[in-house]
Amino acid sequence: MFGATTNYPFNFSNRLGIPLIESTNITVNTDNVVIGIPKRAFRFLNGNGVILFRLNTAIPETASTLPILFASNEFTQALTLVGGEAATATQLNGAGVYFVYYDKNANILQLMSFAPTTTTATQNTTETDNNN
Repeated sequence: MFGATTNYPFNFSNRLGIPLIESTNITVNTDNVVIGIPKRAFRFLNGNGVILFRLNTAIPETASTLPILFASNEFTQALTLVGGEAATATQLNGAGVYFVYYDKNANILQLMSFAPTTTTATQNTTETDNNN
């Protein structure tokens, strides 16, 4: 079967399900954060699809505004948000598993799920009391 018993650089999160790619290292530079992934991590995957990405180590808070790059071999790809803007360390706010869309032909690596660090509560202050 696939996974740890073969030479594939990814494991399936369930039986022939969504591939899981894990970070190997994190390098914080002055202008970006580079997350290392295994060599040839996307080689055996289809042209586009989804992966689960496991960030094994949290990115330091001092790098929260820096854009994220994934690096494997000589390949470097920017991680973006659904709107196309660069994903920053703020969106990868801790070690954990993230849902990512990829398209090898269009060079897209897009973060689809993240936990926002701030929340806003919407309150309806115009409610009326109809119990008169």
